[in-house]
Amino acid sequence: MNTSKKNLIVTLLALLTAAACARKEPPVVVENQPAAAPVATTAVNQAPPEPVRESAWRPAPVRTAVRKPTQPPLAAPVPTPAPEPAPTPAPAPPPVAKAEPAPPPASTPAPAPVETKPAPKPVPQPMTVTLAEGSILAVRVGDTLTSETSEAGDSWSGVLAEPLVINGLVIAERGARVEGRVTDVKRAGRIKGVANISVALTRFNTADGQRINVHTSSFARAGKDETKRDAGKVAIASGIGAAIGAIAGRGKGAAIGAGAGAAAGTGAVLATRGGPAVIANETLIRFRVADAVTITEKLR
Repeated sequence: MNTSKKNLIVTLLALLTAAACARKEPPVVVENQPAAAPVATTAVNQAPPEPVRESAWRPAPVRTAVRKPTQPPLAAPVPTPAPEPAPTPAPAPPPVAKAEPAPPPASTPAPAPVETKPAPKPVPQPMTVTLAEGSILAVRVGDTLTSETSEAGDSWSGVLAEPLVINGLVIAERGARVEGRVTDVKRAGRIKGVANISVALTRFNTADGQRINVHTSSFARAGKDETKRDAGKVAIASGIGAAIGAIAGRGKGAAIGAGAGAAAGTGAVLATRGGPAVIANETLIRFRVADAVTITEKLR
């Protein structure tokens, strides 16, 4: 074999070797870039949440009965789980061919913010309750009222001794101011008759600051009956006159003296009146509502 043929064979072998190496070399792969996250848009001119309105009529406290503690049931035995078998190793996944890199996406402009209108504000609705006819209002009088100094039509004041609760709501707190008037006054007579004074409730204040007019039945207080004491005064005066007459002129003088004593005793009785009727300060009176009253809550 001549030299030219040897050189040709060596050249062919070198070319075949280079081609084989080129086939085995892995291609250069560029991993996919993650897509851009969407830009969050916020609403424009979004109104803040409307605050919850608090009512001045708070719920009345509920009394609950105390229950005796009961013995808890015995817990059932918890079964012991059986041991799980050891997991078998999963076979290795086959090699995944890497895809060609995708061209970068064209840049798009960000969307314009969406303008939203604020939601309309809810209009609060006031609550309405009814003070029924026959309801009781417990009141403590704040003034001392007497038949000697009071006149019909005079006003007086006091406070609620108990809270006014309607439909589970405290409409008026304990200690709320109340007002009333004197409906009738009668002074005691000089010979007979008992003093008398009558009062009624006309207005009370609610927890939300309202002054509610109300019509109630009257409460009357009578003075002491002085009839027996007046008769005693006449008898004592007659006895004293009879004793003095008996000493002065015996039988006839006793009769004259008794008449004179009786006249003196009667004069003393006619000169004085009976005891006055008094409603003292801090007196507890329970007024009964005569006409139903509708009360609408006053919004703040």
